[in-house]
Formats: sequence, C-alpha cells, structure tokens
Amino acid sequence: MKARKVKGLDPGGPLRPNAARIVKTRLDELRSFAAEALDPSAAAAQHEMRIAAKRLRYVLEITESCFGADALTARHAAEELQTVLGDLHDCDLMLPRVEGVESVEALLRTRRELLFRRFHELWQAEAGKGTWAALEAAL
Repeated sequence: MKARKVKGLDPGGPLRPNAARIVKTRLDELRSFAAEALDPSAAAAQHEMRIAAKRLRYVLEITESCFGADALTARHAAEELQTVLGDLHDCDLMLPRVEGVESVEALLRTRRELLFRRFHELWQAEAGKGTWAALEAAL
C-alpha cells in the first residue's frame, strides 16, 4: 500500500503545524482500515492496517514532543497494534506453507484466532479510552 499523500505541507514553515498534518493523515489512514480489518477473514485489510500503524508510530517517534502525552500514548498503542497485526500476518503467511500438516495447521489457526481476538480487543480498548481522539485533539 502506498502512503497517503500529505496535503498542505509548508517546507519553510514551523515543525508543529507540518507535523500535525502528517500525523493527522497517518491517523486517518490507520482508522480507514478498522471497519474492514475487524472482520476475522480480512487478512489483506489487517496487513494494510499494520503498515498504517507502523507509519503512524514512526512519525510519532519523531514528532511526539510537539504534541505531549497524548502522542506518547498513541505511539505506544500504534506499536502494540503493529506488533499484534504483524504476528497475525505471520500466521497468514505460514498457513499455506503447512497445508496438510494437520497439527501445525491447527496450531497456527488457533494462534491466529487468539491474535485476532487480541487485535480486536486492543482496537476497542484504545477507541474506548479515546486514544485516537485525544491524539487528534492534541494536533
């Protein structure tokens, strides 16, 4: 997936407003995958969401000092999402390779189900805590 283009950047302008535009674009990108990715069978959307979480995390690592504690909280949440979605994707990549080896297939399917539940719970928890809304307000 290609990153969304960030509009309105001013290369000669101050860091904070430019960083806010980038973070807002990356946050919108992350959120745009949620509805589809929350379907257990939507492996492609989950993978795209992982990439979006990674992009948000990395931009926050560089700019979080501009936005305070809410940015730090959001960075940690994005990192956790990236990790669980990465582990989920690993299962998706391995399952076709172990086809026919029933014990390994069963293990990977169970692991994927657990990871998906963890992803779902994490997304709901962060939304419930207002992590993404607080980040957006801090911008």
